[in-house]
Amino acid sequence: MTLGDAFNRRKKLSSDLQSWINRLNVAGSERRTYRTATLEGDAAYRPEPGTEKATTRSYTVAECRERIDAILAEDERLALRISRTNQQARAEIEDLNGDVRLLTIPELLVLKSDTIPKLEQAARAVPVRADNVGVVDSGGDWVRYRTVKRVERKRESFSDKGLKVEETELLGFDIVEVTDYGLPQRGQWDEIDRIGEFAQRVKQAINRANKTELAELD
Repeated sequence: MTLGDAFNRRKKLSSDLQSWINRLNVAGSERRTYRTATLEGDAAYRPEPGTEKATTRSYTVAECRERIDAILAEDERLALRISRTNQQARAEIEDLNGDVRLLTIPELLVLKSDTIPKLEQAARAVPVRADNVGVVDSGGDWVRYRTVKRVERKRESFSDKGLKVEETELLGFDIVEVTDYGLPQRGQWDEIDRIGEFAQRVKQAINRANKTELAELD
């Protein structure tokens, strides 16, 4: 049995355990219900036709407890063997710096579930330089651009003939100057792609490590 097989077996055991717990819940009694016309005399507790229903148990309490105990014992043994194998199973992986590392499954799972999501979150948080703006100045790692907004006011008056006339008066211009230190969009995309490729290598390494034969207990 490989490590991957052991994980699948534990999933099956978990499902079986819930099934037997459900059976145990109904193994404690059998029930008969009916309607009767009287509680005294020769006809006392005699069911009226069509009112009688009965439920019977399929397993005894002892049978259910025996199966549950067996499942728990197998699951515990598998969990211990998985824990021991996790420390022994290793797979090579090329990290983001191009270095090849030999990692255990717990180390690979840390990369998959913790490190990589944080790397991607950080990459997406990098400010991106604005496009299609009027650049007025620039430096080594920045550009400065300016946006101009007309500030107008509408005035209404009436002509000599009594017609309403609407005029627009220019009050000035609102200027916003931005010094943008963001990175080019292409750089952010490339970094996200690089992290995504690393995530795929981690998944493949975990799959290879899961093919390790399960360790035996002493």
